[in-house]
Amino acid sequence: MYKRVVTCVWTQGGLTKDFSITVGLHQSSALSSYPFALIMEVMSGHIQDEVPWYMLFADDIVLVEKTK
Repeated sequence: MYKRVVTCVWTQGGLTKDFSITVGLHQSSALSSYPFALIMEVMSGHIQDEVPWYMLFADDIVLVEKTK
């Protein structure tokens, strides 16, 4: 599913030529959310025990502490 993937981009001038996608996850794919969640879990594992509450977003992490 992730091998030999090509895409193009819609611009004001029309569609670009096809180009290869070599890094990242497919957007709008039902399977994309699982690898993303798995990777974020591993990458943020070291902070999960240090803060009382956190939220993971697509491009951000919110850390909430009990005091300033």
